[in-house]
Amino acid sequence: MSNYQTPAQGGNKMPEKVFSKMLRAGSKNYFFDIKKASNGSNYLTVAESYKNQKGEQVTNRVMLFKDHFQDFFASLQEAGTFLK
Repeated sequence: MSNYQTPAQGGNKMPEKVFSKMLRAGSKNYFFDIKKASNGSNYLTVAESYKNQKGEQVTNRVMLFKDHFQDFFASLQEAGTFLK
């Protein structure tokens, strides 16, 4: 869980966005954003967005810090071998 606070929560500023890409896949949108934390370290957020059966917008987000990325990516690649 992040200690980051948005300006509405009393934080100073939003994190700087370094990279952003959106992928449309069927009825879902995926967002890949690299942001700069207040300590200067970059981190990745991956979000999916879609409408549920009631028509409500649903968003799920995962944050990955750089010290977790290599292991996460290796596990993702390993899991991907079962999707072929």
